[in-house]
Amino acid sequence: MNKNRFLLFVGMTLPVAAFANGQEVLVSLFYDLLTLIALTIFIACIKWKSAGKTLLAVVLVVSFCTVFSITGKMPYNRNKLLIDSLCIGVPLVSVLATFLIFRRKFRLKK
Repeated sequence: MNKNRFLLFVGMTLPVAAFANGQEVLVSLFYDLLTLIALTIFIACIKWKSAGKTLLAVVLVVSFCTVFSITGKMPYNRNKLLIDSLCIGVPLVSVLATFLIFRRKFRLKK
């Protein structure tokens, strides 16, 4: 039952995150969701200590919040390419840069 409530909550709040009308905005939300899923799978599959995975998850959440706060007041129709690029690029670059910087510190030893 909790899974159904969670899916209902996500389904109801996803359009609210757009704050705009039109199908183009949903494409941007799809890019966000795809980036989030891909980076979450990446974080789950790497062989790191849990502290390192937590660090990457925090960087991912902070980068998404930063992008949403920066692009939230921009008019979407005028800035489609910029908003879509930031929504994909900032989380991707921030997580991968953090991974490359800390790869030796958090690697699991065999």
